[in-house]
Amino acid sequence: MANVVLDAAGNIAEISDVLAPLKAASKTAKQILEIVQAIESNQQERDDLIKLLKEYISAIDEQIVVFEAYPPERRVADKAFSQPLIHYVEFLEDLHDTVVNLQEKRKRSKLGFFTAFAKGSLGVFTALRVQAIERDAKAILANVDKSAILQLPLASFVPSSVHNTCLEGTRKAVLQTIYEWANDDNPEKPIFWLCDIAGSGKSTVAMTAMESWWKQGLLGGQFFFSIASNEASTTERLCSTIARDLVQYIPELASHVSQAVTQNPSIMRSAFDEQFQALIAGPVQVRQKRIILVIDAVDECKSGPQRKELVETLSSAARQCRNLRIFMTSRPDPVMEAVLGSLSIKSKLEDRLHDVTHRDNIDDIAIYVHQSLNQILSEDKIQRLVAKANGLFIWASTACRMINNQSTLNTPESIYDRLMSLEESGAIDGVYDLVFERTDKESYTVLCHMLAILLVAFEPLTIGDMEDVVKHVGVRGSVTGLVRNLGSVLSVERGTNMIQFRHPTLVEYLRRCSNVKADGGSNRIHLDVVNAHGRVASWCLKCLRSRTDGLKFNICQIESSFYLNRQISDLEARVSKFIPRKLRYASSHWLFHLSGTDDKWRSKLEKEFQRILQSSYALYWMEILSFTRGVPRAISGLRALAGHRALGKETRMWMSDIRRCLIAFSVPIQDSAPHIYVSALPFSPRKSNIGNEGLREYSESLRVTQGLEESYAGLPTSLRGHSGTVKAVAFSPDGSRIVSGSSDKTVRIWDADSGEPLGEPLRGHTNMVTAVGFSPDGSRIVSGSWDQTIRLWDANSGEPLGEPLRGYTKGVLAVGFSSHGLQIFSGSADNTIWLWNIDKDQSSMQLPRDCGDPVTTGPSSPVSSPIDSENPVPHADPHAKSSGFNEVSETSTSTSLGVMQETQGIFLGTLVPGFKKCSLMRDGWVQSSGKFLFWVPPNNRHGLQYPHLLTMPTTSPLRATKLDFSRFQCGRSWTNVRANAKS
Repeated sequence: MANVVLDAAGNIAEISDVLAPLKAASKTAKQILEIVQAIESNQQERDDLIKLLKEYISAIDEQIVVFEAYPPERRVADKAFSQPLIHYVEFLEDLHDTVVNLQEKRKRSKLGFFTAFAKGSLGVFTALRVQAIERDAKAILANVDKSAILQLPLASFVPSSVHNTCLEGTRKAVLQTIYEWANDDNPEKPIFWLCDIAGSGKSTVAMTAMESWWKQGLLGGQFFFSIASNEASTTERLCSTIARDLVQYIPELASHVSQAVTQNPSIMRSAFDEQFQALIAGPVQVRQKRIILVIDAVDECKSGPQRKELVETLSSAARQCRNLRIFMTSRPDPVMEAVLGSLSIKSKLEDRLHDVTHRDNIDDIAIYVHQSLNQILSEDKIQRLVAKANGLFIWASTACRMINNQSTLNTPESIYDRLMSLEESGAIDGVYDLVFERTDKESYTVLCHMLAILLVAFEPLTIGDMEDVVKHVGVRGSVTGLVRNLGSVLSVERGTNMIQFRHPTLVEYLRRCSNVKADGGSNRIHLDVVNAHGRVASWCLKCLRSRTDGLKFNICQIESSFYLNRQISDLEARVSKFIPRKLRYASSHWLFHLSGTDDKWRSKLEKEFQRILQSSYALYWMEILSFTRGVPRAISGLRALAGHRALGKETRMWMSDIRRCLIAFSVPIQDSAPHIYVSALPFSPRKSNIGNEGLREYSESLRVTQGLEESYAGLPTSLRGHSGTVKAVAFSPDGSRIVSGSSDKTVRIWDADSGEPLGEPLRGHTNMVTAVGFSPDGSRIVSGSWDQTIRLWDANSGEPLGEPLRGYTKGVLAVGFSSHGLQIFSGSADNTIWLWNIDKDQSSMQLPRDCGDPVTTGPSSPVSSPIDSENPVPHADPHAKSSGFNEVSETSTSTSLGVMQETQGIFLGTLVPGFKKCSLMRDGWVQSSGKFLFWVPPNNRHGLQYPHLLTMPTTSPLRATKLDFSRFQCGRSWTNVRANAKS
């Protein structure tokens, strides 16, 4: 014993190095173990102590391995962390005395004390590692462009608010299989796919594995999909969220992520695979050590094409990056199966978590139920409950929470009896039926109202916001009481107080309840989602117009207009501080709630949202959209709402005008909130409602004295944007968009109401695009090219979906979707027709073809065929009542634009008084020494360079543009744009 104490004391002398106390602890614990093993006793506590010591020594040694990867200068521990380690080694000395006398002192309290201490001291080791990581992060980030990283948007869904880690002692076999895969240096199977039914516990396993990998320094990032969250049910923020995780978990990659954003500031507008390559795959390859990404619940991504593209991108990245491992979970999904099914690079564990033929699944549920219901139900009833669960963990967990959430009306025994009487063993719907059946009938109506509001919400609401909603709409009831009474199916996230559905199966159940008629004879509750949308819409409008927490000018207190949003390092902190969460929610979703309700509600609220549209509130709302990247969603929302003809003509006119403004000035609005006033308003058409209203109050700025349009035109006589011959066009099924293909090798999407291009050209073909078409639901675009390939695109984001379809020996001349959208027909100059199964296995079949001519027309609608640009083909305006026609033709915006594609900008000299070396950049920004002065619309750029080129007419892209800078307010004085600005 003396030797042990001396060794420990000697090791403590070098406590400044984290490895010293860890190695001292390990050495001392091993010596204690030797003494324990030498004691002649068969008592259970002796065996337990030996087992515990072995496990604990192993854990300490793992921490030593982790810290040995750090150079000595990075192992220095602060006193706050080193002191507990000193006390720990001293504790081992005392433990040694206890072990020596173990034969004489058989007290479980000693063992229990050791167990408790062991758990606590392991936390010290973890804290030390966190400390080291944070120290590294601070040092590395000090030399990194933080603004570049901060501009990457995060998905707000927090998985820990819904999912827990596995209960200790459960899922051992499954986790062992996963850990063995993760630790395998063989890169042949870099993807692990955990595939099982709903409610089997996949996310819980993912959380447990993720926590283990984080402690080992292997975790690179995570994304948990959720159908209950608007942001977490798409792939739009997946790459940026994981990229920010990379910076947090592996600080040495921060500079590489920052560089990727700096080199391409508009990376979030790029195709999904390009985002993944730049933000994740590129930085990951820099590191030699394994990096694991966790992607949970892929099936909860709402878009099938997005799921397909995600899995294809992950598969491609896994092949490319030898150090990358990808762990993903999902329910059985045909889209994922089509991509992953035949891949040899994946390990797949299917139906393992709920299969009752694996005894450990039943045992795991038994452990959980025993821990949850011990002292509440008898052993016999617990065993029956375990058997009733039939391997389905969500059934067992919900049942246990119901029994624990007892009341005077619902005793544990009565709930147990009802659970056992359910007809279908393991059917989760039966449990949910019981949850609401046992609710107090007096509060039934209030419960239905509140659940409907939670169901239609596009993002989780906090307790406070939910209380605000129900109070505003006159629903009498306590939200806290609701959550407490429904604790078996609802939870509240600590810290944020957000109300969460415990499992996606509940969301699916409630949606089915919304389709059940109130008097339909069903035992299920009935949720009136139409009325709920109306109520939340009313609350949103109240939030927008609140005098204290509503919309206001310069809401985030931006000091200068010279810098874009992404260059403001503390923008996220400003958004959190100055824009309440409920205001962010209202700004993003009010249009969709209005669209989701009925004409009665819309008529009732029309005057309220007119006040938003017809005042400065509209400009303040655009500020929120700028900071939250909400412009595309607002454009879609305005279109969706305008489609309801019950609204007044004036209201729809204002909505159209604001929508046109958002489309025409999407670049400055999204890039910089101050430029809503500095750039968008001055260039608005003379008869624009929002432009005229805004300029009355914000007139102290740039003035365009020549070159403005009179008004936003309807569908123009020609759509201009392609730089080559237009070869094909097609309308979307709802008539809202037009797609075109050109000899410039690009595909473009246009707004059919305004003729404005939606986003940037879709690039990928290597030769002229000769055929285009929309899918029946309007979500995808297909294009055929003279490069002998067919490509699929996401019609909303413009991102390519998967790899090109190949097989022709000559150019593709016609393409089209089948009526169900699962197949593509195509025809080629090689005289063949092909049928493609795009949502299954991308298999193809050559159809019989007797004639020897090129195939120029597809067999299904919608479809397109080549257009001779020398003789433009007219096409109908879908919104016109008569047979009015408009022309689509080839066009080039201007010669100077072609020059700008090849250079970084065009020198304008001292265009702006007081600023030297002004340049017009190819994205429309006029800059001087890195300062963003103002933005110019495409049709004014040529005239800005050569102002005397042409003085009429304004519809020409070669028109003159003359500017008056006598009142120009910019930089730190930009807020003086207000005519009556107060200091």
